[in-house]
Amino acid sequence: MFVTAVKIATIEALVAGFNALNPTGNLPSNTSLDLTPNSVTIEYPLEEVAWPAIFVQFRPTSVRWQGLSPDTYITASGVTISGSPAMTASRIGYFEGNIDFQILAMHSEERDRLWDSVYNLVLMEGLSPASNAFYTSLNNNDLLGITLLPTTVQGLGDTVAPGTPFSPEELTYETSLRVQCVGDFYENKFSTNLPTLTAITVSGSLVFNPTL
Repeated sequence: MFVTAVKIATIEALVAGFNALNPTGNLPSNTSLDLTPNSVTIEYPLEEVAWPAIFVQFRPTSVRWQGLSPDTYITASGVTISGSPAMTASRIGYFEGNIDFQILAMHSEERDRLWDSVYNLVLMEGLSPASNAFYTSLNNNDLLGITLLPTTVQGLGDTVAPGTPFSPEELTYETSLRVQCVGDFYENKFSTNLPTLTAITVSGSLVFNPTL
């Protein structure tokens, strides 16, 4: 339904924000006050060339249909039922959840600077060109409507652990940030063509006689 769409929208927004930080317009970059990663992904990076990375995860906490009448109807292009244009329905849903930005690095400085970069993207809307690019990408997303709640940003702690997917001897430096979000999604995966009401035929009439 919408979980993958939220991840994709978040990744596109992060890339837009990081590219605004980067004078060359390509990731990665270490020529500004903010560090940009080698990759932003919904899959755990297995190759060294992808590190440092930001691993995006989304965990819904509430999902429901939007409002008392969540269905919207549009004309089904080129489809008729009994000679009349058919309609197809889409159902609008509402969700709440947490987006986690897991930062994966090979050095503590990389981890900390990426931590700062992500915080700035989320918290500096209106003041930072990179943050504006981040939110503009989210707002213009055509997969779903999503709103971040910046005042809910929290750190989930950090770790230093031995072993990486490409070397059991390397140390990994990781930390995670979490921000809550709300949004709408549009589900038409199970939609079927429906007949339309095109005319009403009156058969007979009832006359009211007050004398009876």
